[in-house]
Amino acid sequence: MTKRIFDDAPLQGGLLAHVQECRPQGKEFCLILDQTIFFPRGGGQKCDEGTIGGIPVLDVYEEEGEICHIIPKAPEGDEVLCRIDLGTRLSHMQHHTAQHLISAAAWQLFQNLTIIARMEDPWGHIEFQRPMEDEELLALLRRVEEVVKADLPIFCRYYTPEQAAQMDVRGKITPHERIRLVEVEGFDRNACGGTHCPSTGLVGPVRFVGSKMVRGAYRLYFAAGQRAHDFALEQDLRTLRLGKYTEEESPEDCEKHIADALHRLPVLEESVQKLRRQLLEQTAENLFRKASEQEAFPAVLQLLEGWDKKDGKALCDDLIHRGVRFVALGFAEGESLGVIAAQKKSKKMMPLGRALKEFFPAHEGKGGGSDALGQGTVPLSAWDDFAALCAPFLRGEGAE
Repeated sequence: MTKRIFDDAPLQGGLLAHVQECRPQGKEFCLILDQTIFFPRGGGQKCDEGTIGGIPVLDVYEEEGEICHIIPKAPEGDEVLCRIDLGTRLSHMQHHTAQHLISAAAWQLFQNLTIIARMEDPWGHIEFQRPMEDEELLALLRRVEEVVKADLPIFCRYYTPEQAAQMDVRGKITPHERIRLVEVEGFDRNACGGTHCPSTGLVGPVRFVGSKMVRGAYRLYFAAGQRAHDFALEQDLRTLRLGKYTEEESPEDCEKHIADALHRLPVLEESVQKLRRQLLEQTAENLFRKASEQEAFPAVLQLLEGWDKKDGKALCDDLIHRGVRFVALGFAEGESLGVIAAQKKSKKMMPLGRALKEFFPAHEGKGGGSDALGQGTVPLSAWDDFAALCAPFLRGEGAE
């Protein structure tokens, strides 16, 4: 069984270890050492980054009591030097410890139970049983900041299952021969196998960075340490930019300005939709009138500016419904060209689908379709070729 040095020395960055086994695993190698400073991924915490014998470590995980280090090639010799990235380790410790403090404070203040937690990039997150209002989040953050400022000592101790059962422990305890409890002196005790700060002061600043509902749970995103500091700086810059855009002096006035804009947004969106419908109807009327001048075979070929594919499809459907026999439309989108072509269904239809299936790959585009309708995207320079492709269809060659 691999000795877990990181349990008692979380800030140790280097270690000489002996190779007990090195076996091929696909194109890589699984290395088993007698002892390690590499934390294996698990419990919501990522594995450490670093090198073994100068070889980068790709992954670390635990399997049947052994810690497997995945490396791209086998090391030389039986003794290897292990080094971890202490900056990454410190960030993992800060976020994992911050998660304990947030979860404990949420339970103590509001009896809001943590369901699951993850320490991921760029933020950690905790899923709670129920949502929290702004006032609760503010009280929660203040309580966490108080505990960080108090610089309480943190101990990681092992107990038998019988001993742990007699103790006041937050959360469930997974049965093991030895139970590892992380104790924040006078504040919290929780079963956990991750790496943690030796005291709460090392956690540094803590910030809540977002929240959302996920599968009925309230997910709260947070940052700690340097990430929290960087987030606070980014927020300050956002506030300054908002003040510039809204021409308001204080964050409160910016917030009110944005709230007023959001209140007006549904009305503006409805007005935009109404104008889009009017534009579609007017364009359809104009193109139908133009197509009707071709009494033998009414057809339309048109390149449109400022239209998207959704509105273009609606325009195409409208024209076909009005009786136009063939419609070919293009929509310029920067250097790309969205195209759509359709013909009115009949017993004998022109081979539109086959023509488009050959056209798109020949012009480095994507798309396809059937004889009734085809659409896709090609470079803007392909418009003339698309128009040439549509020429026989516009004349109704082969149609009944």
